Formats: sequence, structure tokens, C-alpha cells
Amino acid sequence: MENFWRSISADEAKKLVAQKNHDENFCILDVRTEEEFLSGAVPGAINLDFYAPDFLEELGKLDKNKTHLIYCRSGSRSKAVLFSMKQLGFACVYELDGGIISF
Repeated sequence: MENFWRSISADEAKKLVAQKNHDENFCILDVRTEEEFLSGAVPGAINLDFYAPDFLEELGKLDKNKTHLIYCRSGSRSKAVLFSMKQLGFACVYELDGGIISF
């Protein structure tokens, strides 16, 4: 599989989640704060707080070979994380354009 990192629409993200949500090589990553995460998240998502002091360290511990879907509230934090994941060597990352409010 070729490496790629790109933003996708809410419709594309919903299709991706429906297709891959039970795939062990697929990870949904919510980069909002814990409070935001607890107020409602995409089913199956794990939470890594973008504002946590150890965020990049924890992000780097994730499996870089899995397919990741990342999102935040409106898309600005996840766009920054998309860049970080590319720099860290993640193979395949989708970023939900517009964040969870568009989902």
C-alpha cells in the first residue's frame, strides 16, 4: 500500500468507518480534550488530547502501519496532527475535514 495523508469529507469518513470499523488495522483517533471526547465521539474512537504535554510522545507510540482516521471538533487541531503524523512516519492517515461537527 502506498503511503498517503489526506483530508476527507464527512461523507467519505462515514463510509470509511462503516467499511473498516471492525478491522484491527484501522484506528479512529479523537484529538479533542477528554471533556470534549466524553460529550460524544465517533464509535470506536480512542482519545489523545492534543493539548496534553505528552501528546506527540503518545502519538508516536501508535502503530504507524495501521490506517488512521483523525478528527477534532472543527478540523484545525486534526489538520496539525495530520502533518505531525506524516513527519512521524505514519503510513496512511485520513483527516476528517470540518471535524466532528461536520460528521
